Amino acid sequence: MELYALIMAGGEGKRFWPLSSKSRPKQFLSLTGEKSLLRQTVDRILPLIPIERIYIVTGDVYAEQTLEHIPELPEENLILEPYGRNTAPCIAYGTLKIKKVNDDSITVVLPADHVVGDGKEFREALGFAAKVAETKLDNGECPLVALGVTPAMPETGYGYIKGPDDTLASSENYSALRVERFTEKPDLKTAVHFIAQGGYYWNSGIFIWKTSSIISAFSDIIPEWYNHFDEILNNIGSLSESDAVSKFYGGISGGSIDKLILEHSENTLVVPISFPWSDVGSWKALDEYLRSDESENIVRGNAVSIDSSGCLVFGADKLIALVGVQDLVVVESGDSILVLNKDRSQDVKKVVDEINKSRK
Repeated sequence: MELYALIMAGGEGKRFWPLSSKSRPKQFLSLTGEKSLLRQTVDRILPLIPIERIYIVTGDVYAEQTLEHIPELPEENLILEPYGRNTAPCIAYGTLKIKKVNDDSITVVLPADHVVGDGKEFREALGFAAKVAETKLDNGECPLVALGVTPAMPETGYGYIKGPDDTLASSENYSALRVERFTEKPDLKTAVHFIAQGGYYWNSGIFIWKTSSIISAFSDIIPEWYNHFDEILNNIGSLSESDAVSKFYGGISGGSIDKLILEHSENTLVVPISFPWSDVGSWKALDEYLRSDESENIVRGNAVSIDSSGCLVFGADKLIALVGVQDLVVVESGDSILVLNKDRSQDVKKVVDEINKSRK
């Protein structure tokens, strides 16, 4: 059975203003190295999945940039959504495109803007999960598999997956557990309780399943969505494809695949992983991923530091000087400068909203 990849690359990345913008969202930024996050994501899976079996879902406005970053991607593997509706519609449409090419396949679904510390271990985990995904459960159906990150701290920025001590498959390094429940981003008290109790994993947003299994789940759980699938499938590759897809997107409210499908499926499993991973969801999350010493300053660009520590600096053209400050994020890009306490990183979206409001 062949392995395919479906990369979701439609986010706007407001939390990384001013480095990111609606015209240049997070997936196109080089935050953890010289390559963009999207380029890193593709490179990470290429040893396992060839480029002709990699599909990228994004919006019309990002089509050209996507091909600039991944020039070897076949144009027919670039899937353009009419507009964003969260991950479930994105996955539904992308899965149908893959089904049209190979009905008997396994799909790895992953975001374009995450970072992983060990590509080899990541691919090994995907390989194990793919084998699990084609193994029948007691009910005769194949599972929907999520990668769950072993938590390093009581993080409130991630969703959690509870996996009881019920191992359904295992290898030397990995195991697959039945999922007891999903929890959306908890408050700190709840996150501390989860870590103390054990058996909880951060939801990585990376999923592996048979193409037929996820389509069957849509049929069972959201039949009103599934009713559109044949029309889309029959029109893929024709001039009527965009009309069929727009009709589907226009007739649904959207939502995440976790909330709409995985939480309601009896076939959801989690494979715990322990290698470094981050969804890089904020300047603070990026700082935590890059940081090896609490006192050092992490600098990209030109900066001078006097009696300052724990700062994250991204500069472009201007010299940035830090004097007597701690735990700040300082970002200079274009005609904008951001200065904030790392613990207020989630509030960058508010800044963007205010800027957009003032420009109306």
